[in-house]
Amino acid sequence: MQVAVLFGGASQEHDVSVVSAQQLMDAADVRKISITPVYTDFENRFFSSPTLRDIRQFKPKPANAGEVFFRWSANGPVMQEMTSGRQKPIDCILPVFHGPFGEDGRLQGHFELLGIPVTGFAAGSSAMAMRKDATKALVKLAGVNVLDHVTANRASLADSATLVREVTDRIGFPAIVKPANLGSSIGVGLAKTPDELAALVAYVLAQDNLALIEPQVQHLVEYNIAMRWSAGEVHLSAIERPKSSAELLDFREKYLSSGGAVKGAFLPSEGMLSLTRDINPQLPDDLQSRIHDYARKAFVTLGHRGTPRIDFMANARTGELWFNEINAIPGSYGFFLWEAAPQPLLFPELINHLVTEALGDTVKRFDDPVPQGAYLLPR
Repeated sequence: MQVAVLFGGASQEHDVSVVSAQQLMDAADVRKISITPVYTDFENRFFSSPTLRDIRQFKPKPANAGEVFFRWSANGPVMQEMTSGRQKPIDCILPVFHGPFGEDGRLQGHFELLGIPVTGFAAGSSAMAMRKDATKALVKLAGVNVLDHVTANRASLADSATLVREVTDRIGFPAIVKPANLGSSIGVGLAKTPDELAALVAYVLAQDNLALIEPQVQHLVEYNIAMRWSAGEVHLSAIERPKSSAELLDFREKYLSSGGAVKGAFLPSEGMLSLTRDINPQLPDDLQSRIHDYARKAFVTLGHRGTPRIDFMANARTGELWFNEINAIPGSYGFFLWEAAPQPLLFPELINHLVTEALGDTVKRFDDPVPQGAYLLPR
């Protein structure tokens, strides 16, 4: 199978995407999959070259890669070089993006228009998963517990007093402020006072067009779990419990700490594994059952495709559990969660699942889609 792995992009998580993609390409089963690396630059243009397999070429943009585009040819989907016109057959697109312009449905929609199979959530589901407030509304209807929240846009900055009153009445302080459309804890802050709230909302809205404000969970413990759809049912990964000494698990702690090394001495091959965590921690039966139940309900509601990861928040003392967000393309595709799952799945097997799923339910139509009764133009 000829698989184009796309990564990079005009996202705050560009660098993380490059690292995750290298991990995935290293893990692909070469007996079944032939990988073509495709880098997406800050202008969302596509480039390809064998040199993209060398992480040392990224500073942060790689050199010596030619621009390419994708289209449907007489022989099926191809990747075509802009300058030479040379074509390479492509069976499937495997995106390894985090954040806007890759994880949010825009890229998925591009390839759906072309008719080229693309792994993971469809465009509509990807867009919904990226919008945290909309996602919460949907899973709440499915019976999943969520925190109350307030949203703020740039118009809210002109009347911060009204926003402060709404947050005070509905949520109280301290409150968490975060972008509604970004991931990896980028831009997340803790507002302990009304003055801090206004400043944090302004900071978030400089990065996103919508801010999400939620109550701070006391005695916070996080639990993450990934899901996939196979043989007509939901399969669940291991549960992870991230460890953190900070009030917030922020972006730098997630990606820039490397075990016992000096802070910021980033080892790209480690990726998300640089974060200390408990895999399959001992949990009360009731809590584990609720995590599994909420995960199944949310996954089916949001798209039951790909291998997304859902993040939950819990109060360690009361046992309360809330859905936090869903990551349509989790860092490193959460392969370590699947390797420790009740039904273990190695990283190469996980990649094969993604590609096989995409190829199995993507069909390009060539016939006239207009029913005869709707003809307004001559045929």
